[in-house]
Amino acid sequence: MHRSSDRSSRASRAAGLALLFLSPSLVAALVLLARPDTAAAQEPRKITVVAKKYEFQPSHIELKVGESVEITFTSEDTKHGFACKELTKEKVVFDKDNPAQITLTPDKAGTFQFKCAKFCGLGHGKMKGEIVVSP
Repeated sequence: MHRSSDRSSRASRAAGLALLFLSPSLVAALVLLARPDTAAAQEPRKITVVAKKYEFQPSHIELKVGESVEITFTSEDTKHGFACKELTKEKVVFDKDNPAQITLTPDKAGTFQFKCAKFCGLGHGKMKGEIVVSP
């Protein structure tokens, strides 16, 4: 009788130790599975801006501070450009067959004007838009 009691006691201790070591691993695995995919969370929001004489569509873009955005510029007619000095030093020129992209992450709130950076005709000076960045 004494031996079966020892075996039972050892089996109980072994099961307890197994749970002790498996439980943290199980908890860690469940936490990793429940966590959102960080690669997807860091993917920039995508916006397409279409340019044509003498406007951008959309001409008003709303972002948040720290939000990464990838803006693709396309043209329906001729060469156009994009410049927004307050948000990015990057200027791009694009035409009907060659879109351009910029990626930016605003670090301050405000309203920032952008304009066509490539002379595109008599209405070129009116070709403007704004990016509104909220906190």
